[in-house]
Amino acid sequence: MKSKKTLVKKVKKVAGKSAIYKSKASGKKTAPTSAKKSSMKKGSVKKSSVKKVTAKKSTTKKNTAKKGSTNQAIGKKASVIKGVPEGLTLAKVAKWVEPRISKKRFAHVQGVVAVGQELSRLYGLNQAERFYVGLACWLHDSCKEMKDYELVEKARDLGIELTEIEKSSGHLLHGPVAARLVKKELKISNKAVLAAMAQHTLGATNMTEIAKIVYLADCLEASRPDDFTQPIWAALTSGRGRAQAVKGSIDVDKAMLVACDLSLEHLLKSRRPIHPLTVDVRNHFLGIVRAAEKLAG
Repeated sequence: MKSKKTLVKKVKKVAGKSAIYKSKASGKKTAPTSAKKSSMKKGSVKKSSVKKVTAKKSTTKKNTAKKGSTNQAIGKKASVIKGVPEGLTLAKVAKWVEPRISKKRFAHVQGVVAVGQELSRLYGLNQAERFYVGLACWLHDSCKEMKDYELVEKARDLGIELTEIEKSSGHLLHGPVAARLVKKELKISNKAVLAAMAQHTLGATNMTEIAKIVYLADCLEASRPDDFTQPIWAALTSGRGRAQAVKGSIDVDKAMLVACDLSLEHLLKSRRPIHPLTVDVRNHFLGIVRAAEKLAG
């Protein structure tokens, strides 16, 4: 029995050694099947580990890209915007505004937001600037339905210096009061947003492009009469009209001049007081438009 077992062991040993070599003719070494499977497993482990590493790198890149796109989509997330609290979105701002005004006024505000975004796109503003416009449009009329005397009192409480016409026509203060209130309650300190809110009624001679777009969006909102909006659209688009507006070629300064002229005409016809700033702003944009026309020849 022992001799048989010894013989079997020797046969297996010889078979194992002979399996290492193919044939003397080929001269190529080959591993036993079990050895091959083992090496294949090791190879597959290496490959899979490489794939995992590559996948991790790819995932990291995707995550980075997602973060970048989130930062660019500032309309949804405002954490990267200077002067705006982290996590304050346009949706949250809309919810803050809605209970403070009537349904009719809120519908107007929604319309202003829509036109503001349209003008932002046509003008070629970047994502951050579009977000500024969106914020200012949502917030511009948040104090519109306060009574005149309330606005005067609130303006004094907030440290706003008042002219005589502002004391007697408190409704003119709803923009500046809203800007101060938003800074205090929503912690928005972004100068572009606050200035656009404060200047949307009377305008200013130092308006940014953002402030001009908010002012014009308020003028062009859908509930405004056509005899008011169409001349402004014509000025914006060099006579082409809204439907034919071309991105990157709208003239906000000319549109501001036309809007000021139409507002002054309305005030004169209705025999209402005219704030001196309204005249200054109109003359300011008249100077810009005339200078541009001279350059164009």
